[in-house]
Amino acid sequence: MKNTIKTVILALSLTLLSCNKWLDVTPPSQIREEQQFNSTEGFQQALIGCYIAMTDDLLYGRALTWGTIELMAGQYEELANSSSNDYGISKYSYTSTNGQKYVNGIWSKAYNVIANANNALKYIEINKEKLDNINYSIIKGELLAIRAYMHFDLMRLYGYGNLANRGDITGKYAIPYVTTLDKEMTPQLTYQQTLAKLIADLEESTTLLQIDPLTKIHPQEYYAEVNIDGFFNNRQQRLNYYATSLLLARVYMWEGSSQSIGKALQLANMVILKSQENQAVTWATSNSTSSDPAMKSEHLFSVNIQDLYDKTANYFMLDINANGDIYAQIVSNNNLLSIYETDGPGNTDFRFSRQYLQNNTTIDGAYAYTPIKFYGAATDNITKNYIPLIRLPEAYYIAAECYLKQSAPNVQLALEMLNAVRAKRNITQELSGLDAQQAMDEVVKEYRKEFYSEGHMFFLYKRNGVATIPGYNEEAGDNVYLLPYPNTEIQMGRNQ
Repeated sequence: MKNTIKTVILALSLTLLSCNKWLDVTPPSQIREEQQFNSTEGFQQALIGCYIAMTDDLLYGRALTWGTIELMAGQYEELANSSSNDYGISKYSYTSTNGQKYVNGIWSKAYNVIANANNALKYIEINKEKLDNINYSIIKGELLAIRAYMHFDLMRLYGYGNLANRGDITGKYAIPYVTTLDKEMTPQLTYQQTLAKLIADLEESTTLLQIDPLTKIHPQEYYAEVNIDGFFNNRQQRLNYYATSLLLARVYMWEGSSQSIGKALQLANMVILKSQENQAVTWATSNSTSSDPAMKSEHLFSVNIQDLYDKTANYFMLDINANGDIYAQIVSNNNLLSIYETDGPGNTDFRFSRQYLQNNTTIDGAYAYTPIKFYGAATDNITKNYIPLIRLPEAYYIAAECYLKQSAPNVQLALEMLNAVRAKRNITQELSGLDAQQAMDEVVKEYRKEFYSEGHMFFLYKRNGVATIPGYNEEAGDNVYLLPYPNTEIQMGRNQ
């Protein structure tokens, strides 16, 4: 952790504003930081810098969205020669050279983002008087949400899942929850203590973000004076009030107690209701999805990846040489038709017809498919570089799962949530007459249909302790679900 923090401080120093010579008694890095955080613009730049850092290939630019994490969930087929590339991690060989690249890289990059957020949070209190109430509330709210977002995904990767049924981890420690830039190591806390810190950050964040323009509690004119440069536009690209609320629901779902399930349900239902009332986000249609397979209108929070087409070109292809294109990420015909139930109610589901194209590779005698949510990134349209991290349908799926996990499961309300999304996807046949377990199976199926290439499934399987991951013939336990801490962290005394 010491090395990580030192790296971040150096990186911050190199990116801050230039200055004249200063007396040697004040460290240059401190001078630059003080100059950076001496104005509203400086805090705004620091916030955007955090979001840019989140787009790294080892974070949400690839590994934790459409790439590595999807391989770990068995979402793509393994092609000839693919054992020499990232497909090796789909075998959960985390100690291999390829596996270590992700084990070390994700950890380091995530804590870099956290350190940047912590640095800005430190100065936002020191220089609070330099900010108006709108900038202070929204910038601090987003910084807290970013800090929580990164810690939560670190916990989901390097920590245990299925917490409600894991009494054996009571004495274990979670990932370090870092809230300061300090030379001393941040002590590890129990899972309950760490979750409490996550929840506290997100509760403070949502309180601050109630002023978010997306909530429309104030008219647009209220923000005019502070939004001359458009900083508060495009709120769906940031951790806004609704995205942060749904992130808090995710955390409660991960904790898994009956009390937390109730809180997650309240948050999901609030997002559903408010998004309908003020049209903060709007549903995609079959026509809009044909030109925008990533469904940007439904994004509650997305990252902007510059030159996304260049990043995806070697992965999402239609013309594939199975021996040469070892990075190609495809789905077999039989698998895809089964997922979308095209021989039944899913034959009208436009997620299948609009978000996949057949390629030239045959598997089991049939042409396979290429997911195209990010394949079309080269087209000249306003949605081309966006990868969603939180989308509106998740609120419905969280609500459905919560209804099923109540002490007295409400299957009818759960199915209403699933049917609401299915109707938006042009599925006319409603789910009915199911018991709680059958309804939960439908929740998992809908997650898979909805979030292909978005990095959801590994975490869903882990959170629920699913023993069978598609394409993996052994039982999935901690050897599969638990990424090991980097060796440097173990050497420094961390306990996993």
